[in-house]
Amino acid sequence: MILFLSLSRLLSSDQVLRKNIGQDVTFSCFFENESQFDQVSFMHQTTGDLLSLGSELFIDKPLTNNHIKLIRFSSNRLDLKIFSVNQNDSGLYTCMHNDEKLSSFLLEIFVPPRFISFSPMGATVSYPEGSSMNLSCHAHAFPSTNITWIYRNKNKQSRTIHYGEDLYISSLGFTDSGSYECIASNGYHEKISRSFYVTVQYPPRVMIKKFINFFIKPVQLNCEICSMPLPQTEWLRNGKSILNEQQFIINTNQVSIENEECLLTVLTIRESLHENYGRYECRAENFLGHHSDHIDFNQKFTQHTRSQHDNAASSVVRNNTKISPSKYLFLN
Repeated sequence: MILFLSLSRLLSSDQVLRKNIGQDVTFSCFFENESQFDQVSFMHQTTGDLLSLGSELFIDKPLTNNHIKLIRFSSNRLDLKIFSVNQNDSGLYTCMHNDEKLSSFLLEIFVPPRFISFSPMGATVSYPEGSSMNLSCHAHAFPSTNITWIYRNKNKQSRTIHYGEDLYISSLGFTDSGSYECIASNGYHEKISRSFYVTVQYPPRVMIKKFINFFIKPVQLNCEICSMPLPQTEWLRNGKSILNEQQFIINTNQVSIENEECLLTVLTIRESLHENYGRYECRAENFLGHHSDHIDFNQKFTQHTRSQHDNAASSVVRNNTKISPSKYLFLN
C-alpha cells in the first residue's frame, strides 16, 4: 500500500515528454482498481478535445488505426499511444477519473531546423564597391534556432562575423568579396546552413612599375591592373594605341595580387631608338569606369641612367669593391 501511494504520487505530477516529429509517444494512466476503468478519460487540454472515455475513442475513425490507439495494459493501467507525432499533437494531456486528475503530460514536439526564407534567393550575388549589402536567413525549429554568420575569404580563411538573422554591411570594399554562410542551430538537431558567394565589383586600378632596366635590352614596361570584372586593356604611346608589331610586343596574363584577380600586361620595346621615345600610357576600362597610368621614356632619362652607371662603376674600381651599381631609375 505504501509503495502504491508513492507510485501514485509520483505519477500524478506533471511529466514533460519530448519527441521529434515522426516518433511515437505513450501516455500511461494509473488508477486504483478495475472498477474505475469506465470512468477514466484522456483529454487534450491545449485544444479542449476529449479523446477517450473508458475503452471508447472520440476521434475520427480513419485516425484511430493510424494515429491514436488505446491500450489496456493492465487492470489498473490504461495507455494512450500516438503514432508518428506531428506539431499538432503538442500540448498538455490529462488523464482523469471523473473530475479527479490522475496524471498530466506536457508533450513537446521537437522540430528540426529548416529555412523558411532567405535573401537573396540566388547562391551568388554581386554588388558595386561602396554599396550596402543585406543578407538574411530565417529558420523555423523547436526549440528555436540561433543564427551564426561565417565569412570565408578567397584563401578559405574563415571567421565569425555576426549573430542574428540579418547581416548588414553599410559600405562594401573589394576585400569583402567571399563566401557568407548562415548556420542555423537549436542545440538538439543537426545544423543547417545556407551560403552566399558575394562578389564586390569595382573599376580598374592601374599602376605602372616606375622603373626601367636600361642595361637589359629590350626594355619592358610592366603594368598591373586590378578590377572586378576584369577590364579591357590597351597601351598607348603619345595618345595613340599601340598594336603588336615589329617594334612592340604586348603580353597580358591573369595574375593574383594580394588575393585580387588582376592582369599583368607587359609592353616590350625592342629598340631604344629615338623614334620610340615618348609617353607610354597603360589604360583599362570595365563597365564601372576607367583608369590609366603613364611613364615617360626619353633620351633624358636614358642618358641620366647611363651617367649614374658610369659614376658608380668608377667608384667600384677606385675602392676595389664588388658592390654592383644600381641599374634602376625611378621615373615620376
